[in-house]
Amino acid sequence: MLMSSVQNALLFTIQTIFSFYIMIVLFRFMLQLVKADFRNPLAQFTVKITNPLLIPLRKIIPGYAKVDWAALVLALLLQGIELYLILLVKGFGVAASAVSIGGLCIWSIGELLDLVLAFLFFATLIQVVYSWIQPGQYHPSIMLLQKITEPLYRPIHKILPNFGMIDMSPIVLIFLISISRMLVADPVVAFGQSLI
Repeated sequence: MLMSSVQNALLFTIQTIFSFYIMIVLFRFMLQLVKADFRNPLAQFTVKITNPLLIPLRKIIPGYAKVDWAALVLALLLQGIELYLILLVKGFGVAASAVSIGGLCIWSIGELLDLVLAFLFFATLIQVVYSWIQPGQYHPSIMLLQKITEPLYRPIHKILPNFGMIDMSPIVLIFLISISRMLVADPVVAFGQSLI
């Protein structure tokens, strides 16, 4: 019983620390992708916390076509390490050396996809709630979230009719993100796990 509690606490710690840092790395990647204002306090925090690992990696993996490939590789490496540690804690220690690298990579890609989609889901939800609480008010964090989700809204606005004062596009976006998690991220994760 005590061993199970210790194992659960260890798993929780690994997942929390890695997921938090991976999300910050992916957040920085998204900010660069949408050319966000890096003078924003949240963006500056993101840069400071990710620079120690990203700067050395950029010497090996330079950016190409305005994409920060080092950030993506770092997120993938960290996700792979997290999943490997989870397997060790869950008792796959003996078989850990026999873990399929390909399966671990596919599983990691699926988890990263799910993390990005979860981020976009909550970024959209936070903007909706904020617009109800503080309509028309400026907040630096909300501005960054809007900059990231704005490209996702464009195709929806082209298709969705105008409903006057009510903007239905966040509901549509949340629905599409949820479906994408089920139809894209979950199968990739399951396929990767099946190869382990």
